[in-house]
Amino acid sequence: MLTFSLFCFGFFSASMADSFNQKAHPITFSIKKVSEGKYQLQMDLPPDYGFQKLAPHKLLLSSKGGLAVKKADLTLTGPTHPKKVEYFEYVKAMPLTLEGKGSLELNGKIFYCNFVKNICIPGKVSETIEIP
Repeated sequence: MLTFSLFCFGFFSASMADSFNQKAHPITFSIKKVSEGKYQLQMDLPPDYGFQKLAPHKLLLSSKGGLAVKKADLTLTGPTHPKKVEYFEYVKAMPLTLEGKGSLELNGKIFYCNFVKNICIPGKVSETIEIP
């Protein structure tokens, strides 16, 4: 009985660790360098998803390792989604002014909708992007 309990606990712990390590949302982030010190932060969703227009999106930036965020416009803007007018089809790239090299940490909450499942979800964001 003790062996069975330890096996189940070990399996449950490993399963929980895997689920915590998996990304909890389909949003992808990327950074594009436009010119010296000028970057664009891009957020993307798969097809049949949309970003909610009027939701209280919250995206916070912090930096590590010699990188400094000088300016950031984190306002979500974009064209209206053709399937549902309350959503953006995509979010336009957001301008950033960065100085130095290091890690850019993104934290916050972005609201999006899966049109196939007809559900809207707040996606908890916790991403790190290296800036060379």
